[in-house]
Amino acid sequence: MGIIINPRGTSGSGKTELVRRLLADYGWNSAGSPEPLRRPGRDRPIGYRLQHPLGRAPLMVLGHYDRPTGGCDTIGAMDGGLDEIYRLANRWASAGHDVLLEGSAWSADYMRSAALAARHSLYVLFLSTTVEQCARNLVRRRRLGRHAYPSLRKASLAQELSIRAACSSLESVAAVEHWEFEGALIRARELLGLGRTCDSSAAAAAPIL
Repeated sequence: MGIIINPRGTSGSGKTELVRRLLADYGWNSAGSPEPLRRPGRDRPIGYRLQHPLGRAPLMVLGHYDRPTGGCDTIGAMDGGLDEIYRLANRWASAGHDVLLEGSAWSADYMRSAALAARHSLYVLFLSTTVEQCARNLVRRRRLGRHAYPSLRKASLAQELSIRAACSSLESVAAVEHWEFEGALIRARELLGLGRTCDSSAAAAAPIL
């Protein structure tokens, strides 16, 4: 059985950036990696399989990352939505792959996550980026003016409350951990057997996008 790592947080908290750092550790841009997993009728891959740089279990990443936001949010209703995300995560973890899943919609999920936790080792890494910082990050990412900040902060606060409620409910069945960005990156690397210090200096210096 593989493990499942699920970064959670509000939009703009750094979830996608954290995943991109991990993909780089697995040689995302190297020849022969990653292996896209395609589905008839879908233009973009529904996931990627990457070989571990040290020969451990391969990593299955759900969704694609060809745009600023990606991951599970690219698996929409036409592809089965949250139920399909659950099915894929369960399938690949059962096959001995480590699984990485992240997305805004999945961050507030409890029911399917609890079902995964009943069958696999599920690690929820909740990013503690402040609501204010998340809203500022979204303003920059979406190239909006300052006028957009109040409404984005309000939306981020509502999203955070929903995610916190889901995480609180999951604490009895899964490993729910709260981290700042750099700590979450180091923790994910430890869980995946990549080591503590891999690119940690770059992680500390880089902005959360």
